[in-house]
Amino acid sequence: MQKLSGLDAMFLYLETQKTPMHIAGLSVCQPPEGYDGDAYEDFKAQIASRLHEIPAFHRILRPTPFEIDHPVWINADEVDMDYHIQRAHLPKPGRLEQLRLLIQRLHSQVLDRSRPLWQFHIIEGLEDEDFNLKPGTFALYTKSHHACVDGGAGISVMDIISDREPTPRPPLPKSQIRLSSQEPGFFEMLGSAYGRMLQQQVDLVAALPKISSAFSNVVRSFGGENSWSLKDLAPAPKTRFNTRIEQQRAYGAQTLSLPEVIAVAKAAGATINDVVLSICGGALRLYLARHNELPEKSLIAGVPVSLRELGDTSTNNQVAGILCAIGTDIDDPVERLKAVQAAAKRGKAQIGSVREVIPQDYNIFGAPAVLTIMSQLADRTSLIERMPAFLNVAISNVPGPRRPMYFAGSKVVGYFPVSIAAHGCALNITLHSYVDRLDFGLMACKKTVPDVQDIADDIVGEFRRLQAAVEGATAAKGAATTKKKAASPNGKTKAPRKAPAKRKPRTTKTTRGNGQTTQPGG
Repeated sequence: MQKLSGLDAMFLYLETQKTPMHIAGLSVCQPPEGYDGDAYEDFKAQIASRLHEIPAFHRILRPTPFEIDHPVWINADEVDMDYHIQRAHLPKPGRLEQLRLLIQRLHSQVLDRSRPLWQFHIIEGLEDEDFNLKPGTFALYTKSHHACVDGGAGISVMDIISDREPTPRPPLPKSQIRLSSQEPGFFEMLGSAYGRMLQQQVDLVAALPKISSAFSNVVRSFGGENSWSLKDLAPAPKTRFNTRIEQQRAYGAQTLSLPEVIAVAKAAGATINDVVLSICGGALRLYLARHNELPEKSLIAGVPVSLRELGDTSTNNQVAGILCAIGTDIDDPVERLKAVQAAAKRGKAQIGSVREVIPQDYNIFGAPAVLTIMSQLADRTSLIERMPAFLNVAISNVPGPRRPMYFAGSKVVGYFPVSIAAHGCALNITLHSYVDRLDFGLMACKKTVPDVQDIADDIVGEFRRLQAAVEGATAAKGAATTKKKAASPNGKTKAPRKAPAKRKPRTTKTTRGNGQTTQPGG
């Protein structure tokens, strides 16, 4: 038995038919030359052989008695592979646009909570000459509930089910993986719930010194250049993204060259995240301007920050977040990048001052019932639209593998994220780095942002604007520096200094302390 943390359980409580709370990935795969097998059957067999290596894929939910505490995970008696791994086929001609429409439909469907909370879809018939997708190319859509995994944990799962070489590795022996099959009893779960609530109060008392220290850090730095200020308490401007959403989804995708993004970030003295936030801000500026909805104040992005330690491969959620202005009020791409860089630096400093006391777990008596009712209230009323907005859009960068992945011998040529839209945040922009690519996936409420692909395309356009501006500024600066070094104060080039001539040994006389003189060596 493993009880969900408060953060994990929150994704269960937030879920309704209108707000599915699963995250997903979309991999575009190309079989090797001469492949004549069945991609679906080959992939299904590979996952079946490795399923024991992913404990999260064996677990199902059990509520605590009277729902006084968060649910627990128990191991399922069996995993129905025909349900969890399904097959789809695009109608001819099998273009990427058709794939996007299918992903929109699949992502709108909630997962069955009576089963382990994951599902894979092999999508065949993908062929698009415009994107160099050859016949036989297929897509793999993998979704898991956010209560099971976060973005970082999802990458770890992909590392297990994929290979680093075209030849699949043998699965780990089942004897190395321990899965408990014992289901907890009524009184065991009830006692665990009360015991955990009591333990959390003890932990809170023990954490008081850290909480006090974090509060002191905030107070001391309040109003500082890179820390808390009254501006941080101001609400974000209301936009079409701050609305109650419907069940249908719209999906957009685009790709940038990772080496090019790194080069721009380096030349501008910024980070990859700074560049990403800046070009997303530029794209949203264009989008809202086209709809005559651009506010004077900058939009605010909610940016997840991983709290996962290096090497931690557990699948629970370990994440916090910062709020960052993304410069939608600035047209110049370089000036926007500078503004975003300063805002991101301030956000990182803010979360750094309280990082040690950010709660990843909480217990509230009756939390499942109370928080689910609150979610239903947001689902059925316009309450979210009457409340002040603290953010407009979610933007997340999930580091992915820097080496190629293979599924049953087929090479992954693109790896796009598919994330979550929610009430009050109808647009989510997530990106994965993969080998030398940055793959963007934009998920939105279809009613609110039906043309989400336009934003994805504008992200690429805004990057090109920023790239040209940074390269132009760098070239101009380099030319000015070269000209300055080449000219002396009188306008002439300085001649190189000659090396001093070799000197002969000295033969001068020296004087002793008694006033007599001697030759050297005398």
